[in-house]
Amino acid sequence: MTTHRPDSASVGHGYAYQYVQGLIDGVPDFAAVHAAVELRVFDVLALSPVTGSMLADVCGADREAMGRLLAWLHSRGFVTNSGAGGYRLTELGQVLTADASPSQRHAVLVTGSGYWWQTIGSLADVIRYGRPMPPDGLAPVYEHLAVDDELGTEFDQFMTARSSVVGVDLAGVDDWAGVRVVADLGGGCGGVLATLLHAHPHLRGVLAERREVTLRARTYLAGAGVIDRVDIVPADIFEKLPRGAERYILSSVLHNYSDEACVGLLADVREALDGNGGQVWIVEGMVPDTPGVPSRWYSTDMRMMALFAGGRVRPVSQVQVLVGQAGLRVRHVQELPSGHTLVVAQLRGDEEEHCALGEGGHLKPEQEPLRVVGGRRTSSGTTGGWSRPDQLGGCGGGGVGSDGRSRLRPL
Repeated sequence: MTTHRPDSASVGHGYAYQYVQGLIDGVPDFAAVHAAVELRVFDVLALSPVTGSMLADVCGADREAMGRLLAWLHSRGFVTNSGAGGYRLTELGQVLTADASPSQRHAVLVTGSGYWWQTIGSLADVIRYGRPMPPDGLAPVYEHLAVDDELGTEFDQFMTARSSVVGVDLAGVDDWAGVRVVADLGGGCGGVLATLLHAHPHLRGVLAERREVTLRARTYLAGAGVIDRVDIVPADIFEKLPRGAERYILSSVLHNYSDEACVGLLADVREALDGNGGQVWIVEGMVPDTPGVPSRWYSTDMRMMALFAGGRVRPVSQVQVLVGQAGLRVRHVQELPSGHTLVVAQLRGDEEEHCALGEGGHLKPEQEPLRVVGGRRTSSGTTGGWSRPDQLGGCGGGGVGSDGRSRLRPL
């Protein structure tokens, strides 16, 4: 059940009661999706329509229980039932198959795994003690992924599906002509890099990742047909950074770490950039700067708090502070089609003329820029925290051109 936040705090008790019930129902709803994915219901139905009994037999499940699961899937639009012709997969169900591109199958399997399920279930203790509480006897998340091959592989595929979407966003930004080498730091199996290299054939890539991930990354990049254009560097990016790239990408990395760790990493990137005039592109889901504005990234923040010591989803203003503390300056900020935010930072040079948004979204000269593009709608229907390109006048900004490509313009 999808639950929307009420537009006003003055709703009646009955509405409030049902709103909370919707949140409670989300637990068995997700469990049903996870069960269907784990039993490969969607992949079997992708081959051909089958009856409920046949599907139960193929999936190794109890027929009556499978019938109840199919009734739930039908009610949520994942399948249709043509009677004697059996159940058919809908477009909504298709995204949960292994062959979908991108697929949500791996995200569901990771999120429904025992480790993730128990970790988020301990959120009260996390909040009580201020630190993650891994399941009894198990290591922190990345250490656990290194020894749990099955979950580690699913996690890689989960991240690759997410990163390929981000790669499409970044490839559409008109700012690659002068770049020859791009380095993706903590880039998983290389989903972002593969997408960028396909879109821009002149690019070479560098992938820096943990050693246990690099073997799977090599296989993925070979399958994507770009392995000959990527240098893979087995490294902890907090200890060793590759040099020589004109552009460094940190995609969904900073939200895993404390402010102190992020500043240290960004300072190391600054050193790697020293003298080459390059940039670091930070891609993150970000919560709004304006308190109380609904955002799906608040759910991600709860997950980061449960999984990673110091991990958090930040507003763009906090990311800008981290960038400044690392000795860099923000050049552009842009909301991407996927809902992530791109923050482009570079070495501090001669000061340029800037303008930014003050409180309430009004232009405020002589202030460091916090954000330039996007338009996040508040419950009152106004743009809170983000300003549309047409509100920025001559202050730069960005947007989407007539060809559908994202535009970045300097502040």
